[in-house]
Amino acid sequence: METSFSAAALDAYAERITSGVATLGGILMLPALFLYLSGLLFEGIAQAGAVATVAVALALAAWLTLNYAVQPVAYVVTNDALIIRRRWARALRIPFKQIAGVSPAGALADVPRFGLRRSFNAGVFGYHGPFQLEPYGRVFFAATHRERLVAVARYDALSLIISPARPREFVEALREALLKSVSEQLGPTPVPKP
Repeated sequence: METSFSAAALDAYAERITSGVATLGGILMLPALFLYLSGLLFEGIAQAGAVATVAVALALAAWLTLNYAVQPVAYVVTNDALIIRRRWARALRIPFKQIAGVSPAGALADVPRFGLRRSFNAGVFGYHGPFQLEPYGRVFFAATHRERLVAVARYDALSLIISPARPREFVEALREALLKSVSEQLGPTPVPKP
């Protein structure tokens, strides 16, 4: 059995941040383009300025590409694991034996923007990486939409925050799969003799 849930589309905040970073990179390329077209690119200080702006623009392009690569596209519930499929990066696999529970996390809707980010990304192509959230503690985001969040509690790792397009259906499917997995591990229940 394998049930796949699409990741939610980017929310308005993530779209604005993503397009803003992409626009900034494009704007930073304009001075080098104007210097090249005017023939001044190889004149003294103009060359140093062009190199600096192009270097920053290329760094932004690399960061955009990395964030695009790890953007979740689907959350798959299998017989024994939750799999987070990403655009270009390797899928994340969380075995059921590591999952303590799952629940909707709508209360976290504003947290990725205002929580303390430990690393990586809070808005470009979604929300990715570890966050320190007050008053919730440390969590790991692999989400694209702040209003469709689901929390997956794990025994031996940070809680995982994801954003399937249909959060309620995802929570029900994962709970059902977790119960089925546990009942299979325990084996058949003996029926008492009368």
